Amino acid sequence: MRSHPRAVLFTLLLAAAGPLLAVDPFYQELYRDGNLAYDRGDAAGAARTLRIACFGMLDEPKLLGGCLARLAVAQDKATDLEGFRETFVRLADVEERFQGYSQADLPAEIRAALEQKLAAHIPGATLESSPPVFRALAKRSPAQQAASPVDKSADKPGSKPAAKPAAKPQTPAQPPAAAPPAKPPAAQPATPGTKPAVPGTAPPPGASTMPAGRPLPTPSQLSPLSEDEKGKLESVRKALGETGKGKELRQTFQTAREVADAHPEAIDAQRLAGEAAYRLSLWSDAVSYLQRGGGLPDNEPELLFYLAVSLYESGNRAAATAALKRSLPNLQRSPYVDAYTRKILGQ
Repeated sequence: MRSHPRAVLFTLLLAAAGPLLAVDPFYQELYRDGNLAYDRGDAAGAARTLRIACFGMLDEPKLLGGCLARLAVAQDKATDLEGFRETFVRLADVEERFQGYSQADLPAEIRAALEQKLAAHIPGATLESSPPVFRALAKRSPAQQAASPVDKSADKPGSKPAAKPAAKPQTPAQPPAAAPPAKPPAAQPATPGTKPAVPGTAPPPGASTMPAGRPLPTPSQLSPLSEDEKGKLESVRKALGETGKGKELRQTFQTAREVADAHPEAIDAQRLAGEAAYRLSLWSDAVSYLQRGGGLPDNEPELLFYLAVSLYESGNRAAATAALKRSLPNLQRSPYVDAYTRKILGQ
């Protein structure tokens, strides 16, 4: 018996729509409304709607990957860079576990737009520790990155916070002498073996005003690193040197910040927490931790570069320029480094 053409067509459409039919109709409608809002130019409205729609697709990785990709593109267009970066962490996790992004049914223009924005907004170190489909973006040439509208306007920040006037950046201290100094004045950074700066005083120029982690302990509450804490720092150092998932990187940062907050005098803990925050694009936290413990010496060019990028993304271009210029003589160059150098120096 010959099958009726309409019956065959219906069967094919039903098979293609199978995963979508497994999603509650409420979220299906939100997904469609979000896409329509984006198409008519309402990026902020699209982002709000798609964010909710994605929650209804948690059991369908391929649909979730496509929804998160569209959400990230909408967030970028709405200049919600913090939301964009958080969505990328979720998307990387879905890709790592289920290949939800690489197997998602996405229009080529949406996929191309997202990957272009990832190359522009996500640190190369973060991309390199992400699933392979995103890892390749870390090696994009400056010319390809410059094709992004955001990169073209980098010298005239529009979607980024405006640079704040700042006093002359404080030059980070060199490795400290063995003898502890006298009681430091307000906001003077601490050095190993000495007490930290008085809590509650003003941060040094260029420092983030956002609190990083839990409130710092008072000098009387300080104690040497325990063997357990030393083991945690070693695990953080190892994790930062390996490729990991976004979820694992967040746990790495949480572990590092717990030790760093409990021991503000421990320089190694501050730098590991700062690097982990940078990898997650948590700019305010990265600035705070990297500037603790007496600042960064010139023989740490990568950390100085992380600090420069974090300061720039936080809106402090003057301090970012100072940190970048100190890092460049000893820094290994790459397309990612060159792209940020042009942004920060206004070239």
